[in-house]
Amino acid sequence: MVTLASGAERYEVVEILGKGTFGEVAKGRKLSTGEPVALKVLADDAYRHRIVRNELKLLRALGRLDPEAAHVVRFHEGFQAGGKCYLVFELLEKNLFDFQKENGFAPLPVRHIRTVTAQVLRALAKLKELAVIHADLKPENIMLVDQARRPFRVKVIDFGSASFFPEVRYVREPYIQSRFYRAPEVLLGLPFCEKVDVWSLGCVVAELHLGWPLYPGGSEYDQVRYICETQGLPKGGLLGAASKAPLFFKRAPQPEGGSQWQLKAPAEAGVKAVERRKYVLRSLEQLEAVPRMLTWDSHERIAPAAALRHPFISAQELALGYGRTRYCQLALRGLRLALAGDERGAGMQGAITQLDDLSLAEPGMEGPPGLLGDGARPGTLEALGCTQGCRAACPNPRARPEPPVMEPIQAQYGLRHGSTKSHRPARHTRSDPAFEGWRSPGDERSRGSAVPPEPASADDQSLPKQQPRSPGAQRAMAEPPLPSSSAWLGPEARLPEQGSPGMFPYRHHVASHQ
Repeated sequence: MVTLASGAERYEVVEILGKGTFGEVAKGRKLSTGEPVALKVLADDAYRHRIVRNELKLLRALGRLDPEAAHVVRFHEGFQAGGKCYLVFELLEKNLFDFQKENGFAPLPVRHIRTVTAQVLRALAKLKELAVIHADLKPENIMLVDQARRPFRVKVIDFGSASFFPEVRYVREPYIQSRFYRAPEVLLGLPFCEKVDVWSLGCVVAELHLGWPLYPGGSEYDQVRYICETQGLPKGGLLGAASKAPLFFKRAPQPEGGSQWQLKAPAEAGVKAVERRKYVLRSLEQLEAVPRMLTWDSHERIAPAAALRHPFISAQELALGYGRTRYCQLALRGLRLALAGDERGAGMQGAITQLDDLSLAEPGMEGPPGLLGDGARPGTLEALGCTQGCRAACPNPRARPEPPVMEPIQAQYGLRHGSTKSHRPARHTRSDPAFEGWRSPGDERSRGSAVPPEPASADDQSLPKQQPRSPGAQRAMAEPPLPSSSAWLGPEARLPEQGSPGMFPYRHHVASHQ
C-alpha cells in the first residue's frame, strides 16, 4: 500500500473510491490513530492549484464552525507530496445518490425527507452566516454519516465550487452548479447569492420524493423549458434584466399593441430538445416547503433560517394533528436525534424499523381534515403535501422498463450486480403512496399556456419520443468535458478506464467525498 506523509501525520492509502472532474478520492487510514479518512487527490498544476487554493480558503473559513452542529464534512488538513495536492477529510459512508441507487431509486418516505432537509438547511444557514455559497448542492454532495448507527444523519461535502458572496455575484466560470439543480438566476444570467443553494435543495427534496430528478434537462434550454411547464413563465421584469434571456425567450407582439415574453420553440433556440422526464408536475403546490424554495425570483425564495421554521420542516403540522400517535412520536424523535451533534442517535435503528409498521392513522386517533386529503383511510402514511383538489396521477407512458439494450450506466449496473434484476429496497425505506398532480409530457397542454405547443408536423424531430433514462444514465452527460484519463495518481493506482464495469458512475461525477 502507498504511504503518504504530511508535516505531522502519515496516511496509508487503502483503496481508490472514485474520481471526478478535478481529481480522485481514496480511502485512507491515519497511521497514528488508525482513524479512517478520505483523501482527495489533485494534480499540482496551475489550473488545479487555483482550485485547491480556493477550496482551502473556504475550508479554513468553515473551520470556525462545529462540523457536527453545522452538518458539514470535517476537514483535517491539506498538504503536497510527489507533485500532487492532498486534502484529508473524515470518512463518511455514502452519498444520497448511491443510497437511492441501492434502493432502486424508490421514493424516500416523507419522514426521512424531512430529516434530511432539516439538516441541509442547517448547513446552508451556517454557510450564510459566513457569506459562503456552496454552488454545487446535489444528492452526490449530501453524505450519509453512518446509516446503521445514525440513520439519515447527513453532512454536506465538496466545497470545490464554493465561493464567498462578496467575491462573486455573476458567473465567471464555464458553468456553476450541476445542471439539474441550477438556479434560474444562473440559467438566465442574473446576479446570484446564497439562494442558489436553496433552489438546489428544493430540487433534491423533490427528487427524493419522486425517485427521479424533477428537472433533468439535457441542455440549459430544456432546463428552462421544464421549469416553465411546471411553474409558468418568469415575470417580465426578471427577463428584462437577464443577460441570457434572449437565448430562451422572445418578445411576441400582441394584437392590442406592445409585446409579451414567450418561450422560444426548440428550432428558434437552435437546439434539439429531448424529453427526459419520467413525470411532469402540473404545479409544485403539493410539495409543501418546495414551492418556497423553487421560485423564479431569488428575492421571493425562502431563506434557510426561515425554511427551518416552516411547518413541514419543523414537523409542527404533524405534531398538531397527530402528536399522540406512535408514528409521530418516533418520527419526531428521529428528527431530533439526527439534528443532535452527539452520538445519541446510535440507538435510532430500532425506532426507524418500528416506524415502517406504523402509520398516521391509529385506532381512536383522528387528525384534522385535509392534512391527508379527503377520504384518508386508516393506515395512510404521511403525505409530503396536501392532496385536496389535485388531479389524478399521470405517469409518463414512455417511462416503462428499459429494453435489453442498456445505456452505459444501466449496463454497468447489470454487470456490477451480476444481473439486471430489480433490487429490494432496504428496510426502513418503504415508500409513501405516490401523490397526485402529474401529467405526461405527451398530454395536451392546458389552454392559455405560455409554453409553445409541441410541433404538429409528423416529421418534426425537435422533441424525440424517447424513453427517459434512469437518473444514473442521465448523470452520464456531464459538463464541462472531463479529462480523458486519470492524470493524478500513478498507473498502478488508476481507476479502470472507460468500458470497465467497476467504476462507470464515477467517470462523470466528482467522487463521493470530494
